[in-house]
Amino acid sequence: MGTPDTHAWCFDHGRAHTFKGGKEPWCGAAWVAFAATSAEEALTAKQAAYGDAQFLHQLSAADQLDVIKIRGTRSEAPAQQQT
Repeated sequence: MGTPDTHAWCFDHGRAHTFKGGKEPWCGAAWVAFAATSAEEALTAKQAAYGDAQFLHQLSAADQLDVIKIRGTRSEAPAQQQT
């Protein structure tokens, strides 16, 4: 079995993203990945964590900071070799 897809919510684009397993994510914006096996599960997790917020400015200041920190952590991680 291959690398699973990554399911995420992008607070810059205001929609769900799916990144194919084993590939570098194609979006460099403020997205948060969820431990989910489907887009539907990811949306449920997003609702539980962030409610109805679609865009970054709709989050609380604390949640905005968390999303920005998550993005920063991804940016600082060494680039993974694409397969």
